[in-house]
Amino acid sequence: MSKEFIEEYNVFLAGEFSAVETYLLALKTVKSEDIRQALAKCLNSHSKRVDKLTACVLDLGGKPDTTAGAWGPFAAFCQKAGASEADAIGLLEQSEAERLVQYEAQQKIVVSPVLEVLTNDLLQAQHETHLTMSSLLKSFLPTPK
Repeated sequence: MSKEFIEEYNVFLAGEFSAVETYLLALKTVKSEDIRQALAKCLNSHSKRVDKLTACVLDLGGKPDTTAGAWGPFAAFCQKAGASEADAIGLLEQSEAERLVQYEAQQKIVVSPVLEVLTNDLLQAQHETHLTMSSLLKSFLPTPK
């Protein structure tokens, strides 16, 4: 059973590595200090999730994934597609929203102890990073007249 848990943690871990890579790339292109602070906050949150998931895998005697795996190309795509700060924020917000939907869907199919980590650590933090990026994206939208 622990092997199954290791695989589930590693799937989450790959997604979190992708988020870290994507934020690192975005931080290289953003000029505004306010935006840089928001991105750094999200990067820190995803980095903590990487640490938590890595510890979960190690605690079970497994080998944690150390790359974004299939998620890696998304980070490169975001860097190339984000021609402006608004574009980059839009892509990051979309990624955060998709990860939130995935985590919420996973609640229905994973079992303890993975469910506990998902609920107590990943999902709560994911709501926060999505809210941060969603709020930031709204700041780029024109105000209604």
